[in-house]
Amino acid sequence: MFGKQKSSEVTGNSAASEKVVKSPKKGKGRPTPTRKQAEAARRRDAIPADRKLAKKLAKERRDLAWQRQQEALETGDERYLPARDLGPARRFIRNYVDARWSFAEFVLPAMLLMFVAVFAVGLLARYTSAAVAANTLQVVTMGTYGLLLLSIVESIWVVRKSRRLYEEKHPSKPWTRGAWFYTFSRMIMARRWRKPNPQVERGASIK
Repeated sequence: MFGKQKSSEVTGNSAASEKVVKSPKKGKGRPTPTRKQAEAARRRDAIPADRKLAKKLAKERRDLAWQRQQEALETGDERYLPARDLGPARRFIRNYVDARWSFAEFVLPAMLLMFVAVFAVGLLARYTSAAVAANTLQVVTMGTYGLLLLSIVESIWVVRKSRRLYEEKHPSKPWTRGAWFYTFSRMIMARRWRKPNPQVERGASIK
């Protein structure tokens, strides 16, 4: 009897030890943080405790980003260009517009001339009849608005032509949204005032 009891106790102890050995390991006691939580924690660690230092660092980063953007507008470096100028399609539009002469380039000078004419007509009316002054102003105004209308029609043609050439040369790259406004706003600006600065000469072949 004692022998059977001792053997059963040994068997029970060995089974219990096996359960202890085979029991799974306990977890780390907390849920694994999500990617969003981990990124937020890294941002908190990156922010200095000193508010003045944090503001100083933020200002330095803004100044550096602005300086890089201004240099990119001069050189055409797409790494730091504003979002409105990014993409191969918009670069193609800029180069296509900059490589040609446009009627739209003379719209702003014509508008300036129209404003000057408005003041000049007042002086002209003192030495000539009112009809002559009114006719002069009408000719200048009609010429300015006619040039504006012509530049709009020209910009539509330029967008279609540039898109066709772009899709022929870069069939795997998508066209850009808002192409007409981007094209027209660059065409109407004098070449020396365009940003980013022109990177091609007039008459150049666009790739």
